Amino acid sequence: MIRLEQITKSFNGNEVIHDLSLDVPAGKTVVLIGPSGCGKSTLLRLMVGLLWPDSGNIALFQKNLSRKNLEALRQQVGFVLQDGGLFPHMTAIQNMRLMADYLKYDTDKTNHRIAELCELTHISTDLLNRYPSELSGGQVQRIALMRALMLDPQILFLDEPLGALDPLNRVSLQEEMKSIFSQLRKTVVLVTHDMGEAAALADLIVIMKDGYLLQYDTLSNLSAHPADPFVTEFINAQRKPWQQLEDQIN
Repeated sequence: MIRLEQITKSFNGNEVIHDLSLDVPAGKTVVLIGPSGCGKSTLLRLMVGLLWPDSGNIALFQKNLSRKNLEALRQQVGFVLQDGGLFPHMTAIQNMRLMADYLKYDTDKTNHRIAELCELTHISTDLLNRYPSELSGGQVQRIALMRALMLDPQILFLDEPLGALDPLNRVSLQEEMKSIFSQLRKTVVLVTHDMGEAAALADLIVIMKDGYLLQYDTLSNLSAHPADPFVTEFINAQRKPWQQLEDQIN
């Protein structure tokens, strides 16, 4: 479904993605994770076509991504930003309808799709005429997810979609997203810095460091068969605060 072959990317002469290859299978949720500055968000933006690699090739749906076919391929993918990326001067429903209206979709078809997505994401239709500033963080992310799903894309890209939420809302939305991904059977690529979130959502996890792909595997294999000492170090560092909290409680 998505193939990256020997991708490199530099900014101001500093190479931030190093000769990276990756295959994302159809219908799976793949999580990109690693410390800040490891290149995970850059890699996601390369897949979406917001950035272009210095070398290497990116293919979506077995078609090489290029400036000529970018617009057509983008209509087959959805993208959710960390803060939702909603336009503040537009209501929730105007944000959701943006691409459907641009492509001149039939109004009845668009309205039916909105009703489907409200049910899927448990959003009340009463919220649709509110502006982003009038919505909670969780509601903004649900609307952003609905906008990304509006055209029924085959691939969904999410860049730390839950990073700005408080812990309770974050866990709740993680559970909802896992259910949504399972129901829709989309191909999903998600960026996070939270191993717990990766464990909750991912079929496969990519651990990155300094622009390199260290290991691409299931969570159980990452723990049991780390390909690099940093993989174990990263997983243990994420576990430690919870272990300390449990020790304090007990």
